[in-house]
Amino acid sequence: MNSHRLRVLILGCACASMVGTMIGCNVASTVAAVTRPDPVVEAKYHLANVPTVILFDDNYSIVTPVRLRREIAEEATIVLMEKADMAGMISPLDAIRLARQLDQPSVPAAIHEVGAGVGADQVIYVQPMQFFVPSLAGVADPRASFRIKVIDVKTRARLWPSDDEGGSNGWPLHVSLLRDEAVKLAAESGSAVKRGLGTKCGDEIARLFIDTKYSQHGNRLLGQ
Repeated sequence: MNSHRLRVLILGCACASMVGTMIGCNVASTVAAVTRPDPVVEAKYHLANVPTVILFDDNYSIVTPVRLRREIAEEATIVLMEKADMAGMISPLDAIRLARQLDQPSVPAAIHEVGAGVGADQVIYVQPMQFFVPSLAGVADPRASFRIKVIDVKTRARLWPSDDEGGSNGWPLHVSLLRDEAVKLAAESGSAVKRGLGTKCGDEIARLFIDTKYSQHGNRLLGQ
């Protein structure tokens, strides 16, 4: 065998070895991807399964119109009932109405009083800090932010967040819509963007208390 044929044979063997290694690596990567568990975003706090109500406290009228406050709280309530099996959820409308009755000039109703008045053992207190929807869709991301606490009605103690997690200020939650999504909603009606942001806010509030699974590509799994 001459030297030229020998070099060709050696090169061919080397290439075959490399191809085999690449195929083996691809197979191994595929197997690893299939067997790797789906990522889970864990709940920030696991609620006790007791009578619970969401109190949406918007004394500064940050979220308008008023009905949107109720819709956000109702969306969060429904998600908790469906995804966290919180069968003892109380209508947030009852809490909103009672808080309005108990409020005094410059002295808002105490959270535990509202909870007790509607028969709840714990209150998810939601205070909006921002609810921004640009007048012209596509110029900025619609966004909202909240401070959230869980209060034990009987002891009046803050169950969550801990002092290291936000303490008496509450847990900060930030929610936004993508501009493309906002543009699509704006094409439906003038109020669709606000409703869309409100629905997402309600869902994200509830997700603070739910373990949520996602696909390897970052998409929420069906049923989650």
